[in-house]
Amino acid sequence: MYSAEFRRDAVAMLSTSTLAEAAARTGASPSTLRRWASRSDLEDRPRSGRPPIQETADRVVEALVATAGARISGRDYSTRALAEATGLSQSIVARSVRALTLPVTEVDGDRELILAASGFPLVLLGFRRVVADGDDNEGPAVPPRRIQRRVAGITAALRTAGVQRWAQRFDSEHRQVSTDELLALLDGDEDFLVLDPLGEVPHALSDSAGARVTVCADFDEFAELLKSRLGECQDIPGSLLDLLAARVRHGLEGVLWRESVPAEPQRSSMTSDSMEISSWLPKETRSITEHLAIALREEIIDSGYEPGDRINPRLLSRRMQVPRASVDAALRRMVDDKLLDGSRGGARIPLITTVDVLDLYAARMAIGEVVLRSLALRPQRYLVPVQLALRQVEASAPTRSGIDVEDADLHFQQELARASGLRESARAFESLTLRLRLFISVLQLDYSPASDRIVSDDRAMFRALSRGDAKSAIEVWRGKVDNAVRHMAGLLGRRRFDQELWTQLTRSLG
Repeated sequence: MYSAEFRRDAVAMLSTSTLAEAAARTGASPSTLRRWASRSDLEDRPRSGRPPIQETADRVVEALVATAGARISGRDYSTRALAEATGLSQSIVARSVRALTLPVTEVDGDRELILAASGFPLVLLGFRRVVADGDDNEGPAVPPRRIQRRVAGITAALRTAGVQRWAQRFDSEHRQVSTDELLALLDGDEDFLVLDPLGEVPHALSDSAGARVTVCADFDEFAELLKSRLGECQDIPGSLLDLLAARVRHGLEGVLWRESVPAEPQRSSMTSDSMEISSWLPKETRSITEHLAIALREEIIDSGYEPGDRINPRLLSRRMQVPRASVDAALRRMVDDKLLDGSRGGARIPLITTVDVLDLYAARMAIGEVVLRSLALRPQRYLVPVQLALRQVEASAPTRSGIDVEDADLHFQQELARASGLRESARAFESLTLRLRLFISVLQLDYSPASDRIVSDDRAMFRALSRGDAKSAIEVWRGKVDNAVRHMAGLLGRRRFDQELWTQLTRSLG
């Protein structure tokens, strides 16, 4: 940048030299010299500063990213997708996102995030150092870019919730969480990072903890240190992001998230003995491998795995608190059964194409028709478990929870297969259901908008079967599957739904 003195000397040179000679001697372009000569004041002018559009874009992007939850890692929240959703340029959106996170080259570490709590006037996060196994050469637990995106999600949540303005609050009416309860969380051998704008962390507590507790009074300092600490984590759980997204509108009051991995996964009506997760699991070892199949599905949602991503057995073993050998064995079994991809070494989330989706749903449609024909011929008593499953669908619909509706609907479909009396068809349908669950998890399908349609279709099928009307039940079933496959194939985005192939695969030959 040229100084004011340099500009004055260059203009003075024009009185004794030509424009071209002065440009050659100073290195400035002739147009620049001409512009300087026309100015009455050659002092430095104040810069215009950051364009106002960027500040507006920052607030818009922060709001979108803050409420994304675990989906921040997906394609729906890429800078391109955010630009299309907001009407801003991708370069402006990219600058906004970069301000919320740290460079991907700085994402590397051996820590775990184990605690997050907030309530005016404190924000606490706890970290634990992970002792790596000596024989592990698997690389990072999750892709660094996923960590980078999730750091942006947490930073955006803090900013959108207005935590940076907590220092201006003084009245006790703002306190919705007991400060003593939050301070009690600063216990143990972990490292803690605390935002304390009002200086309420006792000196005795921080002094006794030594370097374990880092207290920041300034929000910007806290945010920069937080991004650095999060960049040192092996993973940032999606459950924390979902919790923050749900509490943003409440100012992050009352957030309490802990790393918790129950040794025995909770069982519900969706995972009871009436609905076996998979028939390919041997009865002798089903207690461990079945739990792993359930946990793996939750892990896919929680960690934001995408097609092609490698599953880290070490991380899965630590979260489930089961031996590494059990995890490896179960993953190999799932690779053998084509639930996971093992073609490039290790176990990876399968690459899902539109042909895979059409193949899966065409097979389910065909087997489902066989199941419905058989069930329509059976005595009414075999419809009792189907009716119970229908009640679960009806109970889940009002919650508007996509996961609940999906689980209940797949449970209902599985009970139809089991009640048909066709053992091999039920087993094949069960295998397809497990693969469908994996597809749904990877694509992060949301069934909540279709909950009313799902209930209506399931009721119609049950009524038709109660009358022994297989034709009507099959007609509803075909419409139900057709809607589902179009929705799932549409999420793949890059390829248009192949209507001709779908018609050829599912047309009635009768």
